[in-house]
Amino acid sequence: MLSKVKSKLPMIISATIVLITLVALFVFSGQDGDESSKTSGVIVDFVIKLFSLPDDAETLNTVTLVVRKLAHFTIFAILGASLYAFTSSLLLLRPYISTLIVGLCAAALNELQQLSSAGRTASIRDVAIDFGGVIVGSFIVWGIVKSVQKHWEIKKDC
Repeated sequence: MLSKVKSKLPMIISATIVLITLVALFVFSGQDGDESSKTSGVIVDFVIKLFSLPDDAETLNTVTLVVRKLAHFTIFAILGASLYAFTSSLLLLRPYISTLIVGLCAAALNELQQLSSAGRTASIRDVAIDFGGVIVGSFIVWGIVKSVQKHWEIKKDC
């Protein structure tokens, strides 16, 4: 019984991370413009203080843009990594295809959801940034999986 649970542990963990990430995306996308600005504003203020940047409008706008786009990219990289881990644990023949399809759909739906939030807009550029995060996150996990597999093959031969 314990061995069955152990063998399913990667699938359970990755599925849990996928679900948590999707819920976080849903919550963040559902924020109105003011809430979203407050959320990113905390990080923007931290970055400005951390790097001793000038507190002028141009710097504030640039840092805000970078922080918001990096946030999109990062959360979708987490989604891509966990999706790839999950689809790989299902032993699908080509887990990257389902990872990319689900990731792209999540990116598009995320932007569409923002249209229903006051003060928010949707953009193809954000879908591309989000999908880029999915690609990078899934590629990182793919590399880790391949590296571990190669390591185990070498160990098995010894």
